[in-house]
Amino acid sequence: MKKLILLFSFLNAFCVGAQGIDNLWRMGYASYFGDPQYGGIDMNFLSGSLLISHHERKMNYGDNSATICDSLGQLLFSTNGVYIENALGDTMVNGSGLNPSYYTAAVSEAGLHIPQASLIIPFPGNSNKYFLIHSTIDDTIAYSFKTYYTLIDMTLDGGLGAVVSKNNLLNIGVFIAGRITGVKHANGRDWWVVVHEGNSNNYLIYLIDQYGIHFYATQSIGAVQISDKGQFCFSPDGTKFAQYSPTNDLDIIDFDRCGGMFSNAVHVPINDSAGGGGVAFSPNSNVLYVSSTSYLYQFDLLSSNIPLSKTTVAIWDTTYSPNPPFATTFYLSQLAPDGKIYISTTNSTIDIHVIDYPDSLGFACQVCQHCVHLQAYDAFTIPNMPSYHLGSLPGSICDTLTSSIAAISVGVEGFSIFPNPAKDLVYLLNKSKSIPKSILVENAIGELFQVHMSFLNNGEYIEMNIENLKPGIYFIVIIQDEKKRTLKMVKV
Repeated sequence: MKKLILLFSFLNAFCVGAQGIDNLWRMGYASYFGDPQYGGIDMNFLSGSLLISHHERKMNYGDNSATICDSLGQLLFSTNGVYIENALGDTMVNGSGLNPSYYTAAVSEAGLHIPQASLIIPFPGNSNKYFLIHSTIDDTIAYSFKTYYTLIDMTLDGGLGAVVSKNNLLNIGVFIAGRITGVKHANGRDWWVVVHEGNSNNYLIYLIDQYGIHFYATQSIGAVQISDKGQFCFSPDGTKFAQYSPTNDLDIIDFDRCGGMFSNAVHVPINDSAGGGGVAFSPNSNVLYVSSTSYLYQFDLLSSNIPLSKTTVAIWDTTYSPNPPFATTFYLSQLAPDGKIYISTTNSTIDIHVIDYPDSLGFACQVCQHCVHLQAYDAFTIPNMPSYHLGSLPGSICDTLTSSIAAISVGVEGFSIFPNPAKDLVYLLNKSKSIPKSILVENAIGELFQVHMSFLNNGEYIEMNIENLKPGIYFIVIIQDEKKRTLKMVKV
């Protein structure tokens, strides 16, 4: 492991380096009366190396942390789920009062102790705006009843940003607390965001595009999820998804970045005595790590039998940091811009773990326990960072972006569609010589929808009224001359 450079500074941090917006990981406690064991911790990844610095800071971070920088690497804002802090360390304009609930009020000084309860997504097509998707605990059993989104505009308050729309209801129901994650759409610009219903196996999938955030689908797949301390994660290439928690064990599921749907769920019983845990994929997306309190497991995703590939690559070595009862066990995991995986502990400690070579199988991955010294206490924190730099999927039907979103599914043999996206009316231009046998409208999981159609100019144009469809992605299936043609349509 490379030697860490340790700095103490009262200056605001900058996320400098090639990776830009995800280089800065903010962790640690607020500063208390100059006590050097407390205060903010910044893990900053510069050209493949790690810089750790200690800061005077007002914000406390618990299990929940989300931070973002601009494309040049400068800190924009950060949140602990209770409020949003700007680059000067002050509460962002209108940035207080996130996640209203009894629980948020109870932990207002400490920040939410809910893994992945905040996720920052850049607004597609607008480099100055960001979505914050977030939740809290709304009952006494650690479930959420509401998923929110908040919109931040960085052009306001002299470039420090302001919240322009806060605590907007994304959905109401019973949800696993936290565990909000996302992945880039196959077009390389839009985003898929997923949350999970509680006491069910239902994933709720949302699409974020240049028109905003839209409900896309509910999909039942994998194990029933009960709320506890766990983690969701997409692989760096976006093709796989994993979730782990001690109660629900491990699910590994394929994901289609184009269609936004899951498939081929593999359930893996873990059956240890963990109180909390996390998951992270290797940089090449072929190896999965499960951090489970006293154990760190590895899975070979190229194996013909993934459950049987489980290898225990580390067992907690009984170290306490700095002393008992602060055990340096294994908790939340996160792949960093330097290609290593960092793992927090289930206690407030001054040391965390690192996997130096996560692409390597077996002990060659080199787990280094309590090798990352933070110089101040950190309470469980690992930031919730999706793969911001994932691009489009070359060769897929979704790799269609040009300078305009209207390029989506322009046409297939004999037919084209416009406008696309559309709100109320969409038109099919029929360049063939005959009227189609049938025209179907379906979503990504094959559900059919009835829309009113009018044939204009002897069938040259087909007008479709889609005003009653929910926002999302649909497929127009045209059957003609024993051939089936499919066009993708975005309803906004």
